[in-house]
Amino acid sequence: MLSRAAVLASVLVVSCTSSQPVPATGSAPASRLTGVWVAVGTFEDPAGPPPWSNTEWPSSPPFTPWGEERSRWLADIKNVVACQPGGPIFAMQDVGIFPIEILEAPDRIVIKPENSALPRRIFTDGRSHPADLEPSWMGHSVGHWEGDVLIVDTIGTSGRTRGMNGVGSNARVSRDDSKPRLPVSDQLHLVERIRLVADGEILEDEMTITDPKAYTAPIVLKHYWQRRPDIEVLEYVCNERPRDSGDIQTKEGGL
Repeated sequence: MLSRAAVLASVLVVSCTSSQPVPATGSAPASRLTGVWVAVGTFEDPAGPPPWSNTEWPSSPPFTPWGEERSRWLADIKNVVACQPGGPIFAMQDVGIFPIEILEAPDRIVIKPENSALPRRIFTDGRSHPADLEPSWMGHSVGHWEGDVLIVDTIGTSGRTRGMNGVGSNARVSRDDSKPRLPVSDQLHLVERIRLVADGEILEDEMTITDPKAYTAPIVLKHYWQRRPDIEVLEYVCNERPRDSGDIQTKEGGL
């Protein structure tokens, strides 16, 4: 197996100057989203460079009383659970250390974050959320295509995950870690609009986060991922195989 250094040595230069999405084609063609993606942004600069800059987390979130209390609880290092899953939002807003891999099948899209044993399964066969849904870490996701945009609806999370923002371990290594922790509850309703931009080299995920138990208003943000055919997702076990920010870097000349 090639080492990470050897793989990175073959990095290609990518130009992402186009702001036009891929043309709408109705039904989704095969392998449209399939591949490995690395998030835009770093710990030092969570937004990343324009034109594909992430929306940063709010510094003054619209907390409910429960949300504010839960935020303080999550900020206390004594309450941090090592290797606790992060849930669907945490999985989709990394800042360039751990890649994700997207795989497409006729009836579903599977998103596998490298740093989590739990995949996201987005069912695209027309099914609805089950009436007897059992809460889970990643929740239940259904999706459909509207032109070139994949609409994903997620409910049924357990509300037991770490905060949505920051590195999740309260290690205080990111600029986002100075902001209040952003909790979610079992009332989370996540709606995503996922599309390709920059001639298919950038994946845009617009997330509308609604959680009436934690927030008085929805939180809307966009997060971007860069297509990386030059790397592969590795086996990762929390506390066994730590990554370093130097393991993955933005392509030269990209973004």
